[in-house]
Amino acid sequence: MAALGGAEGLGNKSISALVKFFGSAKAAWSADIADLFKTGVRKNSLGAFIEFRAKHPDAPENLAAYCARQKIGVCSIGDDDYPPILKEIDSPPMSFYYRGKLEPFVQRIGIVGSRQNTPYGQNVALELGEQLAAAGLTVVSGAARGIDTFAHRGALRSGRTVAVLGCGINVVFPRENKNLLEQIAARGVVMSEFPPQFPPNPGTFPARNRIIAGLSRGVVIVEAGTKSGALITSTYALEYNRDVFAIPGQIYAAKSQGCNELIREGATLIKSAQDVLNEYDIKLNAPPKVVKPVTLEGVAAKIFDVIPSDTFITEDEILMQVEEVNPSELTGILLELDMKGCVVEEAGRYKRK
Repeated sequence: MAALGGAEGLGNKSISALVKFFGSAKAAWSADIADLFKTGVRKNSLGAFIEFRAKHPDAPENLAAYCARQKIGVCSIGDDDYPPILKEIDSPPMSFYYRGKLEPFVQRIGIVGSRQNTPYGQNVALELGEQLAAAGLTVVSGAARGIDTFAHRGALRSGRTVAVLGCGINVVFPRENKNLLEQIAARGVVMSEFPPQFPPNPGTFPARNRIIAGLSRGVVIVEAGTKSGALITSTYALEYNRDVFAIPGQIYAAKSQGCNELIREGATLIKSAQDVLNEYDIKLNAPPKVVKPVTLEGVAAKIFDVIPSDTFITEDEILMQVEEVNPSELTGILLELDMKGCVVEEAGRYKRK
């Protein structure tokens, strides 16, 4: 079924119609052209599929081999591990690619917001992610810069998270989240409905947002300007009969204008993770206390040694003091120190926790 999705112009509804008409994705792939035009699928979509199939006759076998080599899972809508809640939305993905462990029946909550977050939004996203995950909810977000990143990082401190990508699963976007995505795949799921090497573009992110809303019982908007993509997620959530929660902000703060407007229009105002949990009658579990490790070794130990406890330090300042590490390695090590509870980040600066 995933190979059918390789034909640009053949969307989920068209794939669903083909599979229903022919009885299986395999039969649809090999169907005669004359029979394809009996399905009721639009001629333009069928033309795109026929052209793609002619150019890539071995696409199903090649895709399966590629995914096996790359250790990528493929989940189709008829599989047992396809999340049932995702089937409820309009035009659910007929298949998606993933790394990690699928848990189709867990309860999930979406946390999204601006890519250009403020320190206020960062702290809220970290706290919500950590506490909601500690209460047993799986945190869903889009792995974008800003609020998404901090929601994932908070969730990883105490539980499970899902990253839904607006590009192929083998495309790292943004680049600085490479280590974060590896952490998520190890302790949750990274998933995408796009072919593995499909690049991001303006049209892929709204499609990604509908899946975030579709997977989630409710969606929390932490920070959003009036034109933020996070508001697209809230619109999908309302369309799919999901709960919409919003964090209030100052009336003059640009990044809070979207959230404040959502609240004015009826979204549930929340001030803490417990406000969300009260909606679902879930008790907030205090995140387990993290004991700072005293056995850090090698470069990680040297980095930790130069991070102060009474003030924040930038990555550039760390690099000037630790010659053994390069910038790309530093980001990953700092993420590990954050996950272990050794350091705290604020606006790209670090201090000991």
